[in-house]
Amino acid sequence: MTISRTVLLASALLLACGCAQNRAPRTAPGQPAPGKPGPLPVLQRQDRKAVWNEASQVVADLNQDGVDDYALRGLRKDRVVVGIVAGPVSAKSRAWVLAFPWGKGTQGSLCSQEAKIEAEDLDAKGPQKVTGKGLSLYDDRCDAFHIYWSAEDKKFAWWRL
Repeated sequence: MTISRTVLLASALLLACGCAQNRAPRTAPGQPAPGKPGPLPVLQRQDRKAVWNEASQVVADLNQDGVDDYALRGLRKDRVVVGIVAGPVSAKSRAWVLAFPWGKGTQGSLCSQEAKIEAEDLDAKGPQKVTGKGLSLYDDRCDAFHIYWSAEDKKFAWWRL
């Protein structure tokens, strides 16, 4: 290899390294950018007794304001908890925690603590006739809870059929 080829190759490599250093770090969809707080610390402050499951995270515009919100499932004693953090996430983000007992055999309880959450299109489902995105809390053993934003009450509520 001649000196000019070596210089040309070295210059190309340095240029590529320089470009890579000036790029913003990539983050996975639904994950906060490095240095930005995520929903977990907000929920941990909101409910210190709950053990939150980060893998259960759901991202959707749940409060109908045009910005993605974050939901996580957790456990606290004999309750399954659903935490919702208004986006964009910051240390001062508003958060809600809804608690659902399990194993009580009542209309307001889950059949097991193995519940999952997922986003669902409401499309005027249920007695409230709400639309947009909501959450389904289900355990595959009994009817799901449908969690939705109540614009009238300015909080999250639920129904179950």
